[in-house]
Amino acid sequence: MKRQQKKKSSPSLVVDPVLLIGTGLSVLLGVIFYVREDTAQALGTVAGLIGGVITLQVQTLLREKRRVDHETRVGHMVSTIEKIPWLPDVMEPMLRAAKHVEREYQGTPAEDACRAAFEECLRTLADLERGHFRAPYGDNAVFLRLIEQARESMCVTSVPGVDLGWWQQPVGRQYWRAQLDALARGVVIRRVFIYHEWTDELDALAREQRLAGVRVRRVHIDRLPPPMRVITGLWDGTCGHELSYTAAGEAVHDSFTVSPPDLERLMRQFEMIERSAVDLDEPEPRSADPVG
Repeated sequence: MKRQQKKKSSPSLVVDPVLLIGTGLSVLLGVIFYVREDTAQALGTVAGLIGGVITLQVQTLLREKRRVDHETRVGHMVSTIEKIPWLPDVMEPMLRAAKHVEREYQGTPAEDACRAAFEECLRTLADLERGHFRAPYGDNAVFLRLIEQARESMCVTSVPGVDLGWWQQPVGRQYWRAQLDALARGVVIRRVFIYHEWTDELDALAREQRLAGVRVRRVHIDRLPPPMRVITGLWDGTCGHELSYTAAGEAVHDSFTVSPPDLERLMRQFEMIERSAVDLDEPEPRSADPVG
């Protein structure tokens, strides 16, 4: 068994280019010293050949280092992918599709679109690394899951100028039914309506929610600084939400965060808004200065 192992290892030594070149140079040096009597020229030749051997050796070491670094990087990537249970099933078709695009459509706009898709995914993951993610405005999926998972509290603001009609739509009623289920589980829901005009329709909506068990308050928009006149939410202090607007005041997407500093900021902001608000039957001190 030992002899067989030695025979198996010998081919790798034979095909080693550095070994072949080194052996050839050694033989060449021996011949040069044998046939030449001029010591100075012979030593110069030796020095040049030694320099060549050193250069080849350094080049081989660098190439081997690059190979080891590459294998280490690939191994680390594979290990990371395998540590996330659902990731291999997603990564394999993604990489297969990217490879197909690179092979079949190289040099076409499809190749640029493929790279752009991966770069967009990277930007999304970079936001998630900081605890931030987004959802299209009007998509109720994240909200419904958060309400379903809530066990203690839900603190939210509502801006009727943005969402009053939304409450009466099927998606808004679905959102409300999920909150009724949460109230039945013992979840405490605190809502502040930030309004410009307290209409009969808005009053009916607020009283419906108060009757169901929501702790409802209201505050006139003039009593709040502009950064606080927005729709926000917190669920159990573990996930927060802010509605993002365009410069024209149109809602564009829902921004969520699980970052502790952001959650603390949103909670402080909600408490300041709530302190500035009044009960539904309490007159609003509209002449007071806005909250700082």
